[in-house]
Amino acid sequence: MPGINDELQKALDGKNIPLLTLDNKWHLLLSAADKTQQIKALEEKLNGLVKRQGKVTTEGKDIVKIKKKLMSEILTIADALKRDPYNQKLLKDMEEHERLLKECNEKVAVYEGEKKGLPAEIDKVNRKLMMATMEICYRKIRDNAREIKFLDDWISQTRRELKKKAVRKQEMEETNHKTYAYMHDIFGADVIELFDRKYHPEETGAKRKKDKKE
Repeated sequence: MPGINDELQKALDGKNIPLLTLDNKWHLLLSAADKTQQIKALEEKLNGLVKRQGKVTTEGKDIVKIKKKLMSEILTIADALKRDPYNQKLLKDMEEHERLLKECNEKVAVYEGEKKGLPAEIDKVNRKLMMATMEICYRKIRDNAREIKFLDDWISQTRRELKKKAVRKQEMEETNHKTYAYMHDIFGADVIELFDRKYHPEETGAKRKKDKKE
């Protein structure tokens, strides 16, 4: 049975995948710590292939220009040989030009072969890099999702506890207020003030300073 990667590869056939190492967002997608040895190797290989493609294209054009120049010069030498067929310098020049033209044709053939093969090789490595990137990103998403769930549960639990404690605080404040009010009603303010000095000397002192200022 085909694996999930085989199914993905099949589904991705015909899909246009941008060159990842030339995409700034891909570099933002993965931190240095995210890049495994596999990703680093694929990144280096892809950059090498892209660089080679540019070199092959540029050098191929240069060789074609040289070839055209040689062919033009060969025609000129051929015309001169018609007038002077035994001219040794012309014969030697013709021989050298033909040798150089043959070399150019060989190089053009090599470059053309590379030009045809490189896009497929680049796409192959680029897709491998994409698969490796997706594996890292989805692993990170799964890990973050677990942490988010944990934090969400913790926040919910903390909110419930906070609400309980807020209610408990309010109940205790109300109890203290009622207790103090009943004590005042039963024993009177003068008696309560005496006990305040014993049990809450700090609060009593602060109250006295406030009364003096007023």
